[in-house]
Amino acid sequence: MKKSKTIGIISLIMMSVLVFASCDKNGYEPIQTSTDACQIIVQCIDGSGNNLLDNKKFVDGISIEGNASHSKIKYDVRNASGGKSLFFTAELPDQDDMRWSKDRKEANGISKMTMKFNKHKVELKCHIKYIANRPPAVSGGKATLEEVSCNNQTFKRSGSSVTITLRMDKNGKLI
Repeated sequence: MKKSKTIGIISLIMMSVLVFASCDKNGYEPIQTSTDACQIIVQCIDGSGNNLLDNKKFVDGISIEGNASHSKIKYDVRNASGGKSLFFTAELPDQDDMRWSKDRKEANGISKMTMKFNKHKVELKCHIKYIANRPPAVSGGKATLEEVSCNNQTFKRSGSSVTITLRMDKNGKLI
């Protein structure tokens, strides 16, 4: 009797640990979808109108992180109309943070990203709309970056991207 009671208690404890371990909310799970229409283009201009991305030292001090995934976001510096710009893809919101329509055909969500220019941070808030191919499935479909907010400004989508112009000093501090 005493042995079976001990085994029962141990089993209960192990099941409780298993349940609590599986309730981890720290995992980041975005919707599996195309991100072709989630491109962000950033222009960095100084007070005189010069392109800061022409300066290798300035470019070397840039990093971008997705706040939900805590991952570094890859970016490219490429020539675009008017000079060099940063190109990268917006981080998708976590599946649990998406707000679905009643028929589950579409969802909206917000993702946040942090850009660092040397020691100076710029927070990006990305509004993403998802349209499902085969509702209520949450994979496939298409995500579209609708707008990006930063520094008390909102930048709307044009085509498949959102272009942001940041005015800053040579150290990356917004002006």
